[in-house]
Formats: sequence, C-alpha cells, structure tokens
Amino acid sequence: MMKRAQFILLLIMALAGCLTTRNVVQTRYYALDPPVSVDPATPLNQTLGIRPLSAARPYKLTMAYLDENHRLGYRQGEEWAEAPTEVATRAVTDALIALARFSDVGNAAEMARPDLLLTGEIRKFHEDRTVAPAQAQIEVRLELRQARSNTALWADTLRAQAPVQDREAGTLAEAMNQALALIAQEVAAALAHVELAGSGSPKKE
Repeated sequence: MMKRAQFILLLIMALAGCLTTRNVVQTRYYALDPPVSVDPATPLNQTLGIRPLSAARPYKLTMAYLDENHRLGYRQGEEWAEAPTEVATRAVTDALIALARFSDVGNAAEMARPDLLLTGEIRKFHEDRTVAPAQAQIEVRLELRQARSNTALWADTLRAQAPVQDREAGTLAEAMNQALALIAQEVAAALAHVELAGSGSPKKE
C-alpha cells in the first residue's frame, strides 16, 4: 500500500507540473526601412547589377549586441523582421536607383548581362555596448567591377553608427535605420563619382 500511495503521489505531482502555466517568451519583430535621400547624378548608358550582400556568420534575424567584455550576445525574443542581408541590399539598391546614374539597376541574377557588378559583405550589424551611449554599428565591404572583364573599378569598407539612447529594441531599430541610411547614401555618393572607364587598381580607404 505504501508503494502504491507513493506512486499516486508522484503521479499527482508530475501532472501538476505538466498543467502549470509556463512563462513563454513571445518573439517580437522589428522592421527596418531606412530613409534614403540621394541627389541624382549625370546619367550614363551603363547597367548595374547588384548581387545580394552576404553577411558574417553572427548576423541573422536575432538582434545582436557586443557587450562590455567584447562578447557577442543576442536579445532574447527580439528579432529583425527581415535578415540584415535583405534589408541592406534593398537600401543600397534603392539609393543607386535614386542616383539615376545607371540606365538600369537591379538584381544581377535577373538582368541580361549587366555592364557593372556590385558585390559586398556585411561585416558588422550590431549594437555596440562597449561605449556610452551604445551605438548601432554597421560595417560593409563593397566592390564594383566591370562584368565582362572583371576589372576592379572601386572598392571600399564603409562604416556608420548612430547612438542608442536606451536598451529598448525599438530604440535600437531607430538607430540602425539611421546607420543603414548613411551606408546607402555613402555608396551612392561614391558611385556617383567613380571613374567607370578606368582599369586601374580599386580605390581603397
């Protein structure tokens, strides 16, 4: 009888544990839509194909931060609505379309032999908490080449940041929007003046 009573007691405790309400962290999603303002350049009869940007391994949907000990961490239950690669590629594309220097700008895979190719990688896309106030930090490496000859025309590593006034994810999203807009505008400004007919080494920082 004692063993049976113990078994029943354990069963009741197990069922109680299963029925207990658990704290579930609901994921919240934050959209990025950087406001890009670009002055038009002199039009040229050349097309520009853009390959989707790649990203360093840590940067996906989860919102990343760098803490005071230089450790990379992630916000719990807070994610970007789109991957940084998709948002950054679209921002750069929109800026270069607004630049109006090229007769056509689009995804290189969807264009018939574009004259120029722009490729790049996101190297940083996080909240930097090693400084005060914290900063939304973006770093992108980009290269422009002639598609047919693969001649390098321009290359640079662009960096932008904007202050994050508190630890709220919405505040980080607002600051990241500002930083991404700066990156897109810098790309447009660079390609507005790059010598497209040149064949020398790419311009570096």
